[in-house]
This record gives sequence, structure tokens and C-alpha cells, in this order.
Amino acid sequence: MDLELAGKKVIISAATRGVGRAIAERFLREGAVVAICGRTARSGEPSTTEPEVIRNDLPGDGVEEAVAAMSRLGTVYGSVVDCGYAEQVTAWVEEAARRMGGIDVAVSNASALGGIPRSRKGWDISYNVDMMSAVAMWDAAYPHLKQSDQPAWVQVSTISAVEYHAFAGSSQSYGAMKAALINYTSQLAYEFMGEGIRCNSVSPGPIYIKGGSWDWLEQNMPDYVDHNIAKQPSGRFGRAEEVADVVAFLASPRASWVTGESVVIDGGYTKHIKF
Repeated sequence: MDLELAGKKVIISAATRGVGRAIAERFLREGAVVAICGRTARSGEPSTTEPEVIRNDLPGDGVEEAVAAMSRLGTVYGSVVDCGYAEQVTAWVEEAARRMGGIDVAVSNASALGGIPRSRKGWDISYNVDMMSAVAMWDAAYPHLKQSDQPAWVQVSTISAVEYHAFAGSSQSYGAMKAALINYTSQLAYEFMGEGIRCNSVSPGPIYIKGGSWDWLEQNMPDYVDHNIAKQPSGRFGRAEEVADVVAFLASPRASWVTGESVVIDGGYTKHIKF
């Protein structure tokens, strides 16, 4: 199926690795022009963020390395942005729109992954990175989206937002903020569909990425990983590309009559009835 994304201008936050990276690569393969952001310019480079918003980052490519690797797929721009600071997100969106000549699709993907669990600081981090980066991204992207002939917003959430204890031991703030983002996206969907802007969210289940959190858990907490794999009907974790495919479809003109939806992508991991 041709998703009709060729030439579309796409911004994706926190897309130098993991699910965000897979989403960026999917759009590039569809012929879109992409702008991404990440927290560091190069892998191994220390973050310059202030102590109150520091997260425990997993290793991965910096912006320069991600852009160099993805450039073989198409035109991609990268910027160093800490999504814990709304003003940095706003400046990045404006710069991306200028460089690309507009914005057709915005994918909000930034997350602190719960920050520091069960602490006020952890809640503040999750609020700033997960929730307010999305708000800042929307506010900055909206004037550009409404100029597009096929505008779309996709929010990346998590199954922890839709099912209590989906991930045993995950921080309270992670699921709570991701649930708030589903609500926020639904509000955007109903407020702005009249202007042609479709807004949807996706909630991935466990996704295995080399060098990612489940890789780390496999090496350090194998019993926990085995427990979670046993909850998967397929007997495996998901792949980042499986999330990216759904995001690309929801953002594409092929999903022109889909808005206000929260799509769970978990291979049957969650057990609630999905009305």
C-alpha cells in the first residue's frame, strides 16, 4: 500500500534511537522529509542538563550519528534538544519548519521513562519531559499543521497508561503522564478535526531493542524478562518497526477518517477488553 507520505514534512521528538528512530526511518523509507531531535550530539557525550531534570539515559546514538546513518534513506535534519525544557522544544519545531518549508506530521515521542521512581523529582521530570514537551510541540507545530493539506499528530504513549500494572514495578509517574497524553490527544482530535488536523495516540507494549531497556533487563533481571515474555501470546517481545508501521499509517492520508483513537500495539500483552 502506498501511504502517500512522499514529500511530507515530518517532525519526531526523541528519535535518535529506539522506537523514535524506527519511526523516523519508516517515514524516510516512505519518501518523507524528516526532522528529529535528541539530547546529545554524539554518543557518550555527557548531558548538559541541570540536575533537576537529569534522567538515567541508556546508551545510543547522538544526533550527529543518527542523522549520518539515516541520511542514506533520505533527507533528515537533526537538532540537539532536551525535551525537559519547553523553550528548547519550541525553538526546535520552529527551526525544523523553516528548514523543511512547513510541517505535515508531528510525532511526539519524548519520555523520561518515569525519571526517579516514587519521588517528587521523578514526577516533575515526567511532567516536564513527557507531558509538557508534547504541549510545547503541539503549540509550536499547530500554525504549520493547519497550513498542510493532510496534517496529522501522533502521540506515543504506553500500555502502562491503559492497564494498571501492565509493567510491574514501573514508576507511577510514567503511566500517569502517558495516560494524560492520551486524554490530551483526544481533546486535540475533537477540537481540531474541523481544521482537518487528525490526532491519534499509540500505546506500545514491551518492545525489545538492542541496547534498550529490555536488553538491559535481560542481562540484569532475566527472571523479570521471562515473566513478561510468558505474558505474550506469541512468546516474544515486539519490534520497534512494528510500532513504526502503525504510526506511519495513522499519520498518512490513508487513515484520513481516523482521529481521536488510542491504538494498543502489544501483540496481546494486555488483557482488558478493548472497546
